[in-house]
Amino acid sequence: MTEGISKTQRWLDLIAFLVGRKVPVEVDRIMEAVPAYAEKYTEADEKARQTVRRMFERDKDELKKLGIPIETVDLTINYGAEAVKAYRLSNRDFYLPYLKLIAPEEADAPPQPQPPKAGQVYLSATDVGIVHDALSRVSWVPSSPLKREADSALRKLTFDLSDSYRQPDFASVLYVDRPGAGEIRSRVRTLSDALLARKRVRFTYHGIRRGEDTERDVAPYGLLFQRGQWYLIGHDSTRDALRVFRVGRMEEPRANTKAPKKPDYEIPEGFSLDEYRDRDAWELGSDDDETLDARVLFEFPTSLWADRNGYGALQEELPDGSQVRSFQVRQVNPFLRWILSLEGRARIAAPAALAAGLGSLAREVLAVYEASAAAASAGAISTGGPDA
Repeated sequence: MTEGISKTQRWLDLIAFLVGRKVPVEVDRIMEAVPAYAEKYTEADEKARQTVRRMFERDKDELKKLGIPIETVDLTINYGAEAVKAYRLSNRDFYLPYLKLIAPEEADAPPQPQPPKAGQVYLSATDVGIVHDALSRVSWVPSSPLKREADSALRKLTFDLSDSYRQPDFASVLYVDRPGAGEIRSRVRTLSDALLARKRVRFTYHGIRRGEDTERDVAPYGLLFQRGQWYLIGHDSTRDALRVFRVGRMEEPRANTKAPKKPDYEIPEGFSLDEYRDRDAWELGSDDDETLDARVLFEFPTSLWADRNGYGALQEELPDGSQVRSFQVRQVNPFLRWILSLEGRARIAAPAALAAGLGSLAREVLAVYEASAAAASAGAISTGGPDA
């Protein structure tokens, strides 16, 4: 093979040759025109020619996977006497039109009434604000697995917008990675790639309730970021059912490498992440986790707040307006933290073990604050007062 020609250069030569042709090109012409193929293809050695042909097929498939729309067509030559495979790269498909975002000049102005032209999208002021704010928040979190994509989308979104839409950035906010955040990012990237390619994944899963590690084989249907945690929703072949997995409990997720260009499965038409998006943190555990039937007493008027927001199911209403509401709990810790945040206006009535867990959590939180206060007090004493 021609010395010094890298794979990237070979790809660029192939793209440049095809995009400059107005009609499909048969493979022999490609082999003779692209320098990386031509040297060996023009030799008499049939084995070398076959090797170059296989290289071309790999290059073509890899470029298509990257989004370069090389099309394979049937072509007749010699006045229709011979049928061959030919390839083309249409300018119309290869060069995407520039997408221009049109928005009102001021944030409180009405949206444009006229229909958009080709390559243009009209956005309302509300849409612009929501999208820009969401992308900014993701972009400014260093540990987000989607930071790279958010940075790119944010640059494209703001290119055409006036300064009236530019929200304050989040550069002054300090984000601290949780322990193991880098490992979570790597797992999410692996799962995301598998989801896009429709490839099954295997991983070891730690069930928090049973304390067991089990091997899983899952067809990913969706990824969900909910209340600071990533979850994978998919069909688990080891249970023959739809399951929810917390990414933080996985070990070494790996995608199926067999037939990498062929999907392993299709996502059912009726599947939607909306069903999972609205769940609370304590409802998002794996279906293999034991479910606790928790009863919580909400004092009045907190009971009205719980009822209006759909927290739990009403079991009993007391004469003073308090309510006992039931919850199906798969993740205990998020549930206990939520009850604790209600500052005593709700308490666990059953089971007793869950109520004891809430007491233990309250004491742990109190100990942290007491230690922090003691450290601050000791620091103040050591620095001395005005007379020191």
